[in-house]
Amino acid sequence: MAPSSREFDSQSPELSLVRLPIRDDHVAQIMTAVLVLALAYLTYAGTVNIWVSLLVVFACLIAAWKMFLPVKIELGPRGIIQTTIFGSRKTPWREIARYQSHPHGVILYLTADDSPLAGFASIDLACRKMKTDLESTVRFYMESRRLRTGSSIVRMAEDASNSKSEAS
Repeated sequence: MAPSSREFDSQSPELSLVRLPIRDDHVAQIMTAVLVLALAYLTYAGTVNIWVSLLVVFACLIAAWKMFLPVKIELGPRGIIQTTIFGSRKTPWREIARYQSHPHGVILYLTADDSPLAGFASIDLACRKMKTDLESTVRFYMESRRLRTGSSIVRMAEDASNSKSEAS
């Protein structure tokens, strides 16, 4: 008898992490602070009005809003689920065209091309402490998907278990 989706879910690797760019990325922290302070200073030097400078700082912080929101990311057999205060977004593994490791984690690309704009259609899974777990989990699901194109990972596991039970 084939295992249910729940049984496969318990056998597949799952990983959960919370990504907060302003906390996790030290370069982003420094660059954001330097740019905001430079814009505030230049605005004050040009207008000699503290309120205009504060308005510029406020506008910069609004423009960088994604850096201040924590994102809970769950990797599992059904895909990548990103949850924020605004809701959740599910990306099935079949929509991931390729992945690439970097020093902080893994980037999942939703497009197959290598253009400089491909990063805009990507999911950055950066967590230095969990880099090896991230790479192994992503590799598992990408290899599972590659072995059987056109089918979901859950359906593939059910097919594999059917063939095992028929052979017994």
